Amino acid sequence: MRRKWMRIAIAPFLLVTLVACSATPEEQMGEGINAAKEAFQNESAEPNEQIENVELFVPKGFSIEEDSDETNIVMKDNDESYVLFVNPNEQQDSHLFYDLLQAEKKDDIKAQETFEQNGRFGFIAVLPSGEEQYEIMASIGGVKLTTISDKANISANMEQMMEIVRSVKIDS
Repeated sequence: MRRKWMRIAIAPFLLVTLVACSATPEEQMGEGINAAKEAFQNESAEPNEQIENVELFVPKGFSIEEDSDETNIVMKDNDESYVLFVNPNEQQDSHLFYDLLQAEKKDDIKAQETFEQNGRFGFIAVLPSGEEQYEIMASIGGVKLTTISDKANISANMEQMMEIVRSVKIDS
């Protein structure tokens, strides 16, 4: 009988401890920004896929949807979808996607950071998207990748998305 009461007393304590130890969305966004910055500054991953004139790195576990073309590439990883938009008319220092984000959704942005290096301009941004989900955007020049992420995956998605965007090469 005593063991039963002990289990009942310990279970809520363990539950509260586990919930308290998980990173908040804000903490994940901070970690994700740092990881995205590192991915932006590092050497790009070697492309392992090609869609028409676009080469890119596709992480393990990701698949490219059949209806993708060189300007709109749809990728899936388990239940998450990612849309890569490639504007071949924009250079790597283009601010187009960033300026559009600022004009359309500036007040909704939960976290963002811009990066510049060697003639490249990039940014990472996080916006709310319903309950417990966030829209993440990663961009360099005329290349932008978006997804809707569960709060538990924010940081990992931010890093992986910048890595993908950083790898894109457009053959003229």
